[in-house]
Amino acid sequence: MSRLCALSAAVVLLCPLAGCGGGSDGTGSTVEESSVAGPPWNHDPGDATRGPAAWGEIDPSFEPCTAGNGQSPVDIAEATPADLPTLEFNYPPTPFVVKNTGHAIEASMPAASDLTLTIENAEYRLVRFQFHAPSEHSLDGDSYDAEVQLVHRSANGELAVVAILLEESSLPSPLIDQVVELAPDDAGEEVEIDERLSPLELFLEFRPPRAVVDGYYTYPGSLTMPACTKGVRWIVLEDIFVIRRDAVARLHELIEGFPGYDGYKDNNRPPQPLNDRKIERSS
Repeated sequence: MSRLCALSAAVVLLCPLAGCGGGSDGTGSTVEESSVAGPPWNHDPGDATRGPAAWGEIDPSFEPCTAGNGQSPVDIAEATPADLPTLEFNYPPTPFVVKNTGHAIEASMPAASDLTLTIENAEYRLVRFQFHAPSEHSLDGDSYDAEVQLVHRSANGELAVVAILLEESSLPSPLIDQVVELAPDDAGEEVEIDERLSPLELFLEFRPPRAVVDGYYTYPGSLTMPACTKGVRWIVLEDIFVIRRDAVARLHELIEGFPGYDGYKDNNRPPQPLNDRKIERSS
């Protein structure tokens, strides 16, 4: 049994399905999270009525998914070198909650937590991190086995999402392994983790609570699940990190059990057109 499992075997419902909306992230912010409740949708491109191409028509609140030209994820094929500021992470250990939302496996931070990302004079608080398998972003057309996205929100509501691309390996990635192992099988359930852990452990080579990162890509985009909120500051780290093969297999097993996925095992949105946006790379 993992050290996380030993801490908490209790699984509780997130909320009754009829009363659970997609407009809250569980921390009091307005960052929507994926939810088993609400209009049915999935990640299957072959599903003409519920898949990604149909998201904008499923519900009026989902209109941004197909309106305009600023959607995410994208393929990072060309990037302009730029003098970008360093990323300063301050992620002290904290308890958190692991959720099966019916569209993703997420770990939500407590409302009172103070895990921050600072970019020059802008500070963002970490709201949650979530897993997609395979990756949503790609590099020169190459996708990866998984992607973890760390969603941050500033005091005035601006969003910054840090994406970490993950490649299968036999090497352990302890925090990922434990979160994926602990994730509930059933959509709409969560497990509370009382032990204090730092999401900085996702980066492997950094020791909590602080780290400075200077190698990344950035572009303006959106959240990658309905309602596809625009105005997101995307940051994709240059370094590729590892995820155990068993953890990738477990993610796909969980995804194919999501309601309305009918056995479809992936939860990545296809790449969106870059259009006139520019991707910058730290020089």
